Amino acid sequence: MLTEEFTERLYKKAIDKYGALMQTVVAIEEMAELQKELSKALRSKENYCNLVEEIADVEIMLAQIKIIYDISDGDVIAQKDFKLRRLEHSLKEG
Repeated sequence: MLTEEFTERLYKKAIDKYGALMQTVVAIEEMAELQKELSKALRSKENYCNLVEEIADVEIMLAQIKIIYDISDGDVIAQKDFKLRRLEHSLKEG
């Protein structure tokens, strides 16, 4: 498994080489590809490997988006925690 430091440097190199705008466009495209595979899954198409591939692509691009827009892991974790607590609350009431 690659180290966090290595992947961070790799993400920054990609952003430097292709530009923040292009990497943002690629992130949007990767999310659309995941959306397509999820739609196929709903139609009972066997596409486990494609789903795994697209999830990996989206996670890679999300990491770059966090760098491009200077979004900290701590802020994302805090927001996820807030939303998960809200979900937990709504599940208890439902």
